[in-house]
Amino acid sequence: MNGNDYVEDDQKRSYYVSSQNNWAYSCSGIFSSETANSNDSVKNTTYDFSNDVYVTARLCPVSLKYYGFCLRQGSYTVTLHFAEIVYSEPEDHSILSERSGFIFIIVSFHYCKHYYGTLVQDDRVLENFNPKAAAGAAKKVVIRSFNASVKQDHTLRIHLYRAGKGSVFNPPATNGPLISAISVVTP
Repeated sequence: MNGNDYVEDDQKRSYYVSSQNNWAYSCSGIFSSETANSNDSVKNTTYDFSNDVYVTARLCPVSLKYYGFCLRQGSYTVTLHFAEIVYSEPEDHSILSERSGFIFIIVSFHYCKHYYGTLVQDDRVLENFNPKAAAGAAKKVVIRSFNASVKQDHTLRIHLYRAGKGSVFNPPATNGPLISAISVVTP
């Protein structure tokens, strides 16, 4: 994608470490529907996007964390790629707890200081983010880029979190963070 290597994220587990051990994700929370299961963590669409990375997205009920391991200390550009493919109809689903207004994204930089545990400095880069509203419609691409610095422990954490607005029960198994792709590159 854009001259960078792309590694497909199609695992349907709550935690995954890549075979190269250079990235991982964790998904927490419970889908509210009795029929929901781990297969709901990867959503697909048949919509014809110009880039195939937007045809699939990872969905988590509450919290989705991506980790980049063994990164060199220094500056990086983190680019988050979104496309609303679950709430894809033109109707307003905000009453039913559409992603509207309850996702914030934190790019965290971990430091290896051991004073009553590990000190973590968090930088909130998006709050109350709604990909559908940001794009003006469903099935439209939204891209957000941020600068990040990796320090002593060589780890980058990207945290997408459902901040609790709206209901987790209507409609079931479709709420929570949804993301299509992430890139981390040196500027």
